[in-house]
Amino acid sequence: MGDSFSKDRICVRKKFGEFKTFLDAGCGACPEYKGLNDMYKDINYTGMDITPKLVEYNISQNINCVQGSLNNIPFKDNSFDIVHSRHVVEHMNNIENPISEMIRVASKKVFNVFFIKPTNKSHHIINLDNKETIGEVYHNKYSKQLIEEQLKENKKVKDFEWIKIPAPSCELLLINLI
Repeated sequence: MGDSFSKDRICVRKKFGEFKTFLDAGCGACPEYKGLNDMYKDINYTGMDITPKLVEYNISQNINCVQGSLNNIPFKDNSFDIVHSRHVVEHMNNIENPISEMIRVASKKVFNVFFIKPTNKSHHIINLDNKETIGEVYHNKYSKQLIEEQLKENKKVKDFEWIKIPAPSCELLLINLI
């Protein structure tokens, strides 16, 4: 789904602004780490993934990485300037909890990058299938309307915007915090 320097990743990185601490939530093999090191200096990167073998691999590459889930991020409130997640929530059975958790541990901004375009319908479209995979995986289309309602209710959210970005991603949800 794109290497460290794919157009969509570069597009999103240009929106980061100034920051010192960064959580890559659902980091996989940490391609974002490599791209950040090329564009930014003196940042404190932390990767987090639910898969133990990926965490072990990242640690073996001298990358700061911990095991954890977006449903229960293992850090204190406001631990990171930026929390970033790319192509993860579409595979989860809900978006409300991961969004709340990312906002909780971020102090400045949350970046959620979608590869399945959110829908303009008033409800989520939850698909548990095995389309192009082995085993059952979620391929969800989340409702922009429901996400926006959740964000408007969160006192920590200053504002948010939906930004079209290049493939292989399709859309970025940028959340600015108070």
